[in-house]
Amino acid sequence: MTTLVCLPGLLCEPEVFDPLRAVLETQGAAVDMRVLALPEGEDFDALARSLAAQIPDGAVLLGMSMGSYLALRIALTHPGKLAGLVLIGTNAAADTPDAAAMRGKVARWAAREGMEALAASLADTLVSPARRSDPALRARMIRMALAQGVARFTAHQKALAARPDQRGDLGRLTCPLLVLCGSEDGVTPLEAGRALAEAVPEGRCIALPATGHMAVLEAPQMVAGQVTDFLTRIATNTKEDAR
Repeated sequence: MTTLVCLPGLLCEPEVFDPLRAVLETQGAAVDMRVLALPEGEDFDALARSLAAQIPDGAVLLGMSMGSYLALRIALTHPGKLAGLVLIGTNAAADTPDAAAMRGKVARWAAREGMEALAASLADTLVSPARRSDPALRARMIRMALAQGVARFTAHQKALAARPDQRGDLGRLTCPLLVLCGSEDGVTPLEAGRALAEAVPEGRCIALPATGHMAVLEAPQMVAGQVTDFLTRIATNTKEDAR
């Protein structure tokens, strides 16, 4: 059985992967799915080290949004640890100075206006236009944001603003890589995901139609199908290599 370790995104609780888990269980996938909460902290590399210590060798690591940035960092700083890597809504580049400054502004706005207001605002940008009025989706995003709180959100924004540019190291990534990008993702555009995958020896990028940045909530069936196929390919290649 494959161990699949999942890392949530910014303002996301482990429950963000519940729809994906439900689909995988319905499919009868032979997967031991584990979700790690992102620890609080302002140091991006320290966050990656803390998470890496909780991931068993030989696991497949899946990260979404902030979790994808951290997952890529773990894969690059711990060569040989992972059997595969799945990145959803990702970008290997660092923030531009303007983007980094905007993170600070958003954190200050959240401290002033509250996390519910922040989550409601983000729901209008993080999901595809067709899903922005979905009451259940918006309620889940608000619930997770409130659970995360202003202090954790502010710390994570600082970590993301200072994260390293990882594009120059992508050629060193030797494990198989699957990048999933929402075709309507305005946060991490499809072009960024494609560029990342193309720079990795065993990289592949797939666009998810009519999907925004929150693919694991918007399109869990599509995500599960692609992840299952990826895990099957890894298992098949491992068996062939063992012969």
